[in-house]
Amino acid sequence: AKFAETGKLTAKKDLGQYAMTYKNVYVASISIHVNHQQAIRAILEAEAHPGPAVVICYSPCISQGFPMAEAITHAREAIER
Repeated sequence: AKFAETGKLTAKKDLGQYAMTYKNVYVASISIHVNHQQAIRAILEAEAHPGPAVVICYSPCISQGFPMAEAITHAREAIER
């Protein structure tokens, strides 16, 4: 994938918020790096949900310029926003 050096300058679209505008959608935001139990619980709840489900998983990548030693910190920041 090709990325802009300075990053995206406009606000990103929030898939979770779009999905929550519908009545019967299960939405979860997880990071396996930060909390394994919460991630597994969210996936199981999404699978058991009778309607559509969206699980957004945040996982930093070295290709995005994050040192892997700081992966957990960046993942935590992503889900706490």
